[in-house]
Amino acid sequence: MKRWLAAVLLALPAALPVAVPADELTDVRERVQAAMHWARSYVVTTNALTGFTVTMTFVAPDRYRSQAAYNGATVDVILIGGTAYVSTDGKTYRKTQPPPEVAAQAQLHEVPVESLLPDKLIGSRVWGRFRTTASGPEKDQHLVCTYDKRTYRINDCSNEGMTLTFSRYDDPANVVAPPNVTGAQR
Repeated sequence: MKRWLAAVLLALPAALPVAVPADELTDVRERVQAAMHWARSYVVTTNALTGFTVTMTFVAPDRYRSQAAYNGATVDVILIGGTAYVSTDGKTYRKTQPPPEVAAQAQLHEVPVESLLPDKLIGSRVWGRFRTTASGPEKDQHLVCTYDKRTYRINDCSNEGMTLTFSRYDDPANVVAPPNVTGAQR
């Protein structure tokens, strides 16, 4: 009985969440924010269990291109500053005010690190992890994110319904406007 109780007492601390010092949380929060702000470009691919897919390309300082696909339909939205160009055929674009859900993409730089989680080994690499709540019009998307412990760039964020994969940081091939959009620059 004493051995069993001792084993349980020894295992208990490993099962409990580890309290993270406030200064470590602040440090990770600041480094993740800085990494996202310093990125010249990146791509975020969102895959939802509902079959909805969005590929968003960001190029600093204020250019975004989102290609959304759902049930065989595709919408291409290019956001340059406060102007949006929308196409449903991939050929002709109309200039318009950005829809709120597209304008919310600008908030991807502001991924709030709410709490830290234990690191995770994926393959042969150790990733840092944190919890966040997605920004934008729908504030109810609670996500767990992994980040590179050297660069503090986000690798992915996910919950039971979707995964956001961040890739191609600072890739010169990241482009936000096709050549056939009048008045837009690459």
